[in-house]
Amino acid sequence: MKHEDKEKSSKASRYVQLIGFICYCLMGANIFQVLETDIQEELKLSFLDAERNLMETYGSITSEELEIFLQMLSLSIKHGIIPTRNGTIYCSWDFRNSFSFVTSTLSTIGYGLIAPRTPMGQMFCVFYSLLGIPLTIIFLQSVSNVLLQPLSEFEKYLQNMEMKETQIRTCELLFFLVTGLSIFILLPPLLFMKMEGWTYKEGLYFAFISLSTIGFGDYILGINPANNYSSIYVAIITLWCTFGLTWMALFFDLISKNLEKAKIKLTSNKLWQKESQSSWIRLYFWPSLRR
Repeated sequence: MKHEDKEKSSKASRYVQLIGFICYCLMGANIFQVLETDIQEELKLSFLDAERNLMETYGSITSEELEIFLQMLSLSIKHGIIPTRNGTIYCSWDFRNSFSFVTSTLSTIGYGLIAPRTPMGQMFCVFYSLLGIPLTIIFLQSVSNVLLQPLSEFEKYLQNMEMKETQIRTCELLFFLVTGLSIFILLPPLLFMKMEGWTYKEGLYFAFISLSTIGFGDYILGINPANNYSSIYVAIITLWCTFGLTWMALFFDLISKNLEKAKIKLTSNKLWQKESQSSWIRLYFWPSLRR
């Protein structure tokens, strides 16, 4: 009977998780639609106005010719050929950007703005990543040991102060969250503001999107042709990305484990309540069982 109850409870828990996940996705889709639709409509109207003004100013240009030019411009930007001021053309596949592409690929961030377009480049990317991504995972596991070392030292310090186990775990969690959020999420946007010309909110958004390996590609470091990036800046970004990815992975693992513990505790409480209720019913109808 207990086995059947546990199985039913497990099935119910899975259904609740599925429904909750679908509801969470639907809620997010609705919120993003509300937040982003207005600005998209404004940009659409601005583009149509600019296109109309261009056609009125240069009457010799036909709508077909303009359409062909816009398609070629879009294709060029997609392949990393970006027109800049004074008639100069910026090509994205220099060594620095190639290195940035390699690191974003092996870390599975995959921004997408710089990507191989030739068949040979695409095939090489497939086989290069097949070996490179496992090697990156192994490397980041070694980095995680470096990140956890200060946490271990902090734990020893708290134990020497004769604190309780629950207090030690709470302090460790706060130490991990505060230091990690400060070093990898909250402080880097200040550097991005200076070097990339972004706002703090844009830098904060980029830091989380990158370290969580979502990597939309709407913001990318070090590709503004107007900026002169130093090798020190590139080295800092490499270290930030390496340790930040590891910290974010540990952070997500910590959250998932706590949610799993909460789910197990909730399921156990439900089973206990059900068992207590059934025991009370048996005793109520069969008082002889009390003896």
